[in-house]
Amino acid sequence: QDGGWRGWRRFKVGAKDSETSEIASFTLYPVDGLPVLKHRPGQYLSFRFEPAEGEEYRRNYSISSAPDGQSYRITVKREPGGRISNWLHDAVEVGAELDVAAPAGEFFLDPADKREVVLLSGGVGLTPMISMLESYGGGDLRMVYVHATRNGQSHALAATSRAKAHESHVFYEAPEENDVANGVHTGRVDPNWLVQISDPARADYFICGPTGFMQEMVSGLKAANVPDARIHYEFFGPAAAQIG
Repeated sequence: QDGGWRGWRRFKVGAKDSETSEIASFTLYPVDGLPVLKHRPGQYLSFRFEPAEGEEYRRNYSISSAPDGQSYRITVKREPGGRISNWLHDAVEVGAELDVAAPAGEFFLDPADKREVVLLSGGVGLTPMISMLESYGGGDLRMVYVHATRNGQSHALAATSRAKAHESHVFYEAPEENDVANGVHTGRVDPNWLVQISDPARADYFICGPTGFMQEMVSGLKAANVPDARIHYEFFGPAAAQIG
C-alpha cells in the first residue's frame, strides 16, 4: 500500500512531549523522508530497540495520533522496572533513530455502518482511543469517550479527548483537591452506568486498559446483552489472561 514497507524502517524522533510525570509522547518521522502508510485508527507499531550493546528488545506501542501519511506518534508510560519504557523516557531524545515495522493490528475503528461508538479506556490504554478521536471526533458519527485513571496528574492528553468527543466522561479513582472541577466523576466506572449513558441496542464499544478493568467492562456489557460482535478490545499482557 502507499507508504507501506516490509521489515524494519528507520524513524527519527521529531518531538518528545511530556504528557504527565510518567507518560511521554514521541512523534516519529521516516529518515528517508518518504510518505508513511496511513494506519487504521487503533493500530500499533512494532519496534526493535537496542538500548545497549548486545541487547535487543521488541515492543508494540499503539499509535496515538490520526493518520496523516507523514508521521506517527506513540505515547508511553514509564513502568517500574521496565527496561524499555525507562530507557525511552531517560535516554531517547529528539534526533534519535529507531527501527519501526509498519502499522498492524485488528483493533481499529472503521466508521462504516457504525451508529454510535463508545470508547472506554483505563490509564495509558487511552492511546488508541486518542487516535480514533483525532480521526473521527466531531464528525457525523456520535462518539462517547469514557476514561478512568487515578487523578488529574496521571491523565494524559486530556484536552484532546474533551475537544473531540461528542460526550466525554472522566473518572478519577483518587482525585486530588483541584480535580473536582469540570464534571469529573469520583470512583470507578460502573458497567451499569455505562449502559445507561449509551444505547446498547446500537452502540459499538471499544475498550483498552488494564486486564481487571477490561474484564469488568466486557462482562458488564455482555450482561447487558451487548452482542460480542460489538464489543472490541485491545489486550496487552500475559497470553493466559482471559477477557470476558
